[in-house]
Amino acid sequence: MKFINNLWYLSEECATFSIFDERLSKDTRRKMAEKIMHGTPEKESQKKFILKFEDLQHFLNKELLLDILGNNSKNIFEKFNMSTDFLKVQSDKWNEHEGYIEGKRVVESIKVVNDMAERGVKLMTDFNEKFTKNEEQNQFVLQVVQDYRKKFPGKDTLKESYN
Repeated sequence: MKFINNLWYLSEECATFSIFDERLSKDTRRKMAEKIMHGTPEKESQKKFILKFEDLQHFLNKELLLDILGNNSKNIFEKFNMSTDFLKVQSDKWNEHEGYIEGKRVVESIKVVNDMAERGVKLMTDFNEKFTKNEEQNQFVLQVVQDYRKKFPGKDTLKESYN
């Protein structure tokens, strides 16, 4: 169930990073390269994946990366100024290709963060510092917020303000 709640992390662009993962088979990486280079004319780009619990097993049995890749997958190379020349070469020769080596270096240097969680923590910290310096009052405010959330489930104003 946790997996389903985090599918919003999956996107055509983010899935492209996995082409640098040498744990994937050469065949899968070759198929990924073809899909990135040629796109999928029949497929409309998806901003996020929505999956019902009953469809989870079918989803996991498919070649997930190939299903996620789409017309926007190539954008990641442009955003990070990475060469796509290595995609035209056989995947077993990528480790010798300068474009692949540089792309892998770029991908490995990217720091992954949960931006939404960090913004929430920052917002709460800033609020607490402006509201009161007294720790006892601070704890009281947190209890009031928690009580409010129990009384009014689904009223997630923090979430709504970021969407």
